[in-house]
Amino acid sequence: MSTRIPTEDRQQLLIQTYIQYLTGQLSQGELLQYLRKSILGLTQQQYATLVNVSRRTLTNIEQNQGHQTQQVLDKVFKPLGLKTGLIPTHAHIIDKVLHGNK
Repeated sequence: MSTRIPTEDRQQLLIQTYIQYLTGQLSQGELLQYLRKSILGLTQQQYATLVNVSRRTLTNIEQNQGHQTQQVLDKVFKPLGLKTGLIPTHAHIIDKVLHGNK
C-alpha cells in the first residue's frame, strides 16, 4: 500500500484530520490509523516496526483499547509530527484555539 501524496498535500491532510480529532469527530485511534494509511501508506506491521512497538500494541491503540503510557503514545505519533498532550474539553475553547478570538 504505497500512495505517495505530495508534501504540501500531506501537511494539509494532517491539519484537517487533526482538527477532526480536536473537535471529537475522530478518536485518537482513528486518527492514528487514518494518518498511518493516508500519509505514510504503511501497514500496521511496517509502522509497528518503524516506531519499535509490537503490532498488537499498535492495533490496541488504533482500536482505542488498552492503557498505553504517554511514552508509548508519543513514540507512536512521533513520525506523524504529533505527541500526546492536553486538549480542552469544551467546544468553545477548541473553537477559539482553532479560529482565534474572532
